[in-house]
Amino acid sequence: MFLRPCPAILVVQALVFSSSRNPTLTLTGSSAAALCRAYAVAEPAPSCRVLGFRGWLLNGRAIRGDKAVDALLLSSAAFAGLSPALRSHIAKESGRLSANRTADAHCEAASRAADAADEAASRMAAADVVHGGICDRVPLVGPDDPTRVHFDVAHDAEGCFVTDQGKNNCYDYATDILTNTFAQPGRGSGVCRKTARPCVPNTCDDVRKAAESDGLVWHGNALPDALPAAGHYVSLHIWPQSNFHWLRMDADKFWSHKPGGSPVRNVDNSGRLINDPARADVSPWSNHCGYMLARPSNLTLY
Repeated sequence: MFLRPCPAILVVQALVFSSSRNPTLTLTGSSAAALCRAYAVAEPAPSCRVLGFRGWLLNGRAIRGDKAVDALLLSSAAFAGLSPALRSHIAKESGRLSANRTADAHCEAASRAADAADEAASRMAAADVVHGGICDRVPLVGPDDPTRVHFDVAHDAEGCFVTDQGKNNCYDYATDILTNTFAQPGRGSGVCRKTARPCVPNTCDDVRKAAESDGLVWHGNALPDALPAAGHYVSLHIWPQSNFHWLRMDADKFWSHKPGGSPVRNVDNSGRLINDPARADVSPWSNHCGYMLARPSNLTLY
């Protein structure tokens, strides 16, 4: 059985954001008891989604596509308090998966692996794990040599994007700087308080200017067709009024990314390798803002 006895208060995380911590829903009393019972018998449906809503995380266990769990959470007062854009996206994706739990069956292996990584990251965060090793010596700054930037998560940043997965987001990974702070554009350079999340409004102009203050350099809207002399290119995307997301161009000119506290990926929501971020399926991050140059040694992140 799951959670026995059932706590009087349950805090559920919606696995959905990329740049900021995921929103949480708090249920109490009879609502918490009902969710506890539903979670005990629920099993996650497979999901091909890399970005956007990937399920509910409760007590280190991810569930999605379960009608009883969805009904309880989507009808809660806590869910009603989320932004309209966020509610709409979560409801739409929940409905798609619960209506046909086998719709994404071809992604089952990848989905289970992503769930396991998210669940492990959640347990480590809850325990406030301190490693006492290289991953705690932040910031851990990646190379300026663009030929050394690879989709190789086991070795990138000494493997710390795996070890400290839940402490680093898309901005950390795209710039190749491990901060363990869920870095925000502009926060490291003093645009806002170091406790601010987000630092600036989620618009192309605001996030771009904040990133420039951190040391990134605007490249333009044209897809880079060659490696830079130093540093590497990143791509900025906005989910209007909700969240930002960054992708990173690796040495092979394909792109990889880290959706929030979830695992690093080199594919989009359609399972395709990314050779053109402007054409990639990274919904609901629908606005492609353009490209910037990140030279890790010149950047100030927090």
